[in-house]
Amino acid sequence: MEKIYNALVCGVLSQKAGEIRAAIARHPTHRKRMATIDGGRDAWTSYRLVTQAASAAFVEATLHTGRTHQIRVHFQHIGHPVVGDDVYGRRQNQRFVELTGYDAPRQMLHARRISFLHPATGRLFAVEAPVPSDMDSAMEALHFKE
Repeated sequence: MEKIYNALVCGVLSQKAGEIRAAIARHPTHRKRMATIDGGRDAWTSYRLVTQAASAAFVEATLHTGRTHQIRVHFQHIGHPVVGDDVYGRRQNQRFVELTGYDAPRQMLHARRISFLHPATGRLFAVEAPVPSDMDSAMEALHFKE
């Protein structure tokens, strides 16, 4: 299974590409949330910077494992929560809105490509979706350069 996502994340990334390997489990006190916790289930996300603005980065993230809220938890773990994510980045997103004047209507996370081998035919089955218009609008509002 291949799962590739696009996301707008808060801040300036220090690396053009990287890997986040941090175990994920239920948060010990906020049981509806997940968190990076020693002893949790292994989780691995790789990412590459597609383009950078002054206050946000547009990234492509590939999931190598499939943990609940993995991208959101991993990017929050490295200090760059998903734009518009009030669960895994409320404070950073409040600061982001103050700095940019942009208040995202939703989490700026998009499943761009999912592919797998069909169990009956053995053939590759892939579904791709273009970046949604509200994410394009967010990038325009945040002054991303083409």
